[in-house]
Amino acid sequence: MTTTTPETTSAGEAPFFPAPRSCPFSEPPQYADFRESGGLHKVTIWDGSQHWLATRHEDIRAVLSSPSFSADVRNLGFPLVHSNQREHEGGMFLRLDDPEHARLRQMLTKEFSVKRTQAMREKLLEFTDELIDAMLAKGGPVDLIQDFCLPMPSRAICIILGVPYEDHEMFQQHANAGTDLDVSHEERARIQREAFEYYTSLVERKRQEPADDMVSRLLADHSGPDGFAPEMMPVLVSILVGAGHETTANMLGLGTVALLLNPDQRDRLREHPELAPSAAEEMLRYWSIVSTDPRRVATQDVEIGGRLVRKGEGVIVSLIAGNRDPRAFGTGEGECPADKLDIGRGARHHVAFGFGSHQCLGQNLARVEMQVAWPRLFERIPGLRLAVAEDQLAFKKNSVVYGLKSLPVTW
Repeated sequence: MTTTTPETTSAGEAPFFPAPRSCPFSEPPQYADFRESGGLHKVTIWDGSQHWLATRHEDIRAVLSSPSFSADVRNLGFPLVHSNQREHEGGMFLRLDDPEHARLRQMLTKEFSVKRTQAMREKLLEFTDELIDAMLAKGGPVDLIQDFCLPMPSRAICIILGVPYEDHEMFQQHANAGTDLDVSHEERARIQREAFEYYTSLVERKRQEPADDMVSRLLADHSGPDGFAPEMMPVLVSILVGAGHETTANMLGLGTVALLLNPDQRDRLREHPELAPSAAEEMLRYWSIVSTDPRRVATQDVEIGGRLVRKGEGVIVSLIAGNRDPRAFGTGEGECPADKLDIGRGARHHVAFGFGSHQCLGQNLARVEMQVAWPRLFERIPGLRLAVAEDQLAFKKNSVVYGLKSLPVTW
């Protein structure tokens, strides 16, 4: 049965999104309350506009797979993440709708196929060992984020795309500023211009001197009237670089903390490294690190979770709420509850990578990186432990991507 609410609600009745976490390891209590009361709920975002929030696993999948919702930030009513989003991402293929989105995405999918990413496993293991060697040579304590979690996926995406790794400090700063919601409009615009200039220069070098890398292949095979427009190539490469290391780096840090604070799960993984694929899926579910997205706007009236969403109304989905939904996880006999960590759960139906046609393009690469990193890290440094008290860990509190600012460890 469909229920409706007034099209406008006072700000006092629509709490602010994103909501704070009372515990860094749990979903915001407000999202859990929304999920358990059922249906979609109105929230207020940074610009004062109000939109629906979906928190149930079933409703999230329905929103993200429905052709009645658009991912195009240029559409009126789209719930923007920040004031620069429409200018920066408008027209970008990731923000287009099918069939144009699917057509352009197909030109990229083979670069991140299961076969191609699995073929990188040995190279990723080599990177992992080199980073561990360097940490052991330095001696603890070290910041695992800077010494391990960031460089491992950064080196991988540089090889795939053909971006010079020696520029990693710059593009890591670009990516971090792009996800930090405390960055001002002016500062974000400045950083975006700086990044555009860098990637424009990189694309031009690849055009003049192609190599065996993804950017060179895109320029050779998929630029022009039927492919990616020339002015979009630098933006595309920028997004691929940022997404290719920022999210995985945060996942590696958070997953390491979860294993350190759950020694039974750490020992289980160390004794049974064949659980690495299942552990990666469970970490993705447990952390659901994309905190403020995905977002959509309705292109026609549509019912979701018994709620009528009218054309032009925005919908935000909470991945962490959906992935902690007890209706979807923890319901099997003997299965660990949804709010607990269980690396043997088999949580492949999580929505950490989104759902539907816009789900994460680089998910296969991210999976292999996690499957390689955690078992090797605890195999080679079995005594790894936090170098600070748990309550001293600094988490990102206002970011598109959840994570740790630093992770002091020793052994």
